[in-house]
Order: sequence, then structure tokens, then C-alpha cells
Amino acid sequence: MLRVDDPVFPFGRIIADTVGNQVCAYAIPLMPFLAEGAAGMVAMERLMRYLPNDLPILLDLRWRDPASAERCARAAFDVWGADAVTVAPEFPAKAARALTAYPGGAIFWWIGEGGDFQQAQRHAQDARIWGILTGLAFSTFEEIPAPELKDLPWIALDVAHPSMLSPAASWPPPAVVFVGEPILYASPRMDFQEAARKAMEQWLQEVAARFPI
Repeated sequence: MLRVDDPVFPFGRIIADTVGNQVCAYAIPLMPFLAEGAAGMVAMERLMRYLPNDLPILLDLRWRDPASAERCARAAFDVWGADAVTVAPEFPAKAARALTAYPGGAIFWWIGEGGDFQQAQRHAQDARIWGILTGLAFSTFEEIPAPELKDLPWIALDVAHPSMLSPAASWPPPAVVFVGEPILYASPRMDFQEAARKAMEQWLQEVAARFPI
């Protein structure tokens, strides 16, 4: 990557090529790309088009503004071609109806701390009434009692260490566990690709140990 002027897309492409035969979905977080300005947004769009069509893509927006729900949905599903988005726990179910214009698009209410669970669960359940594919996205598992998910699929985000998953071991298995930093920062040296592959293999073992399926 040091050989190219704009390494953002090549970095993402290397990760996709390295883990592609062992993953079931991809999560694209908006903010790291947005932090790079226009070049970052172009890189994000290129990466999303590069990822295989047969695997779902979660666009991690954590969107909060209900007034711009229609524009959020258009950007996520029409412009960028994502299959699912994350929204903030307070994002109202009524605003999620904007997603009904995009059949197959899913919405996950993000839970960043224990107090977010109840409202996120309520909004997700209410949104299902309108036929929207909904679920919960957990970035924390501490201080959350064994939740009554009530048939809501859940995913794990921002998992930096296997121990983070331990409090959720008694829950129903997650739909997807998204692993970011352990692979993104597998190595700062030229052996990154091999280090990322080893990190992926380790995580497959860790997830299987906690959620045997």
C-alpha cells in the first residue's frame, strides 16, 4: 500500500481478497471513509462494488435523523447498493417505513450500551409490522441481561476481543459476528496479508467455541 498514492481502496481490497472465502457478510463503516474526505467516499463506493454480489453488505451508518430517513435509504440501497443499514437506538420505527421502497433492505438498530436495548428492541419489533426486515446490532454485551430477542436476528459489531462475546454465550446464536480491529490491525508491516489470514482463522475458532452451531 505504501507504493500507491491512495491506499484506502487497495487496503480494503486486500482484506476482501484475504478473508473472502471464509466470511458470510461484510460490514462497511461510514466514518473511517468519510474521515478521508472525497477520496475516502470514492474508495468506499469502489470497495462496495468490488465485494462479491452473493454476500450481503451491511452499511454501518448508525443513522439518527428520522427527517432524512428517505435520503438515508436511497443512499444506502440505491446509490451504494447495500443490503442492510444500522440506525441509532432512538431511530423511530415510523421513520423506518422509508425502507419499504427498497424490498429486501434490512435495518438493524444499533445498541452501544445497556440502556439502549429496550428502545431498540421496541422499534425493531414495531417496524416488523410494516414488513421490514429488522434486527439488533450489538456493540456491547455488558450490563445487558439475557435479552428476550423474540425472533429478532442479532449481529455483533465492533468485536475487538473474543472475551467480549462471553456475556452473550447464553443467547441464541448471532446471525453474523463482524470482526474489525483484529484483522484491520493484524500487522503494520509488509506481512499484513498473512497476519490478517491468521487472525481470521483464529476468530473462526473463537466464534465457533462460543456459539456452536
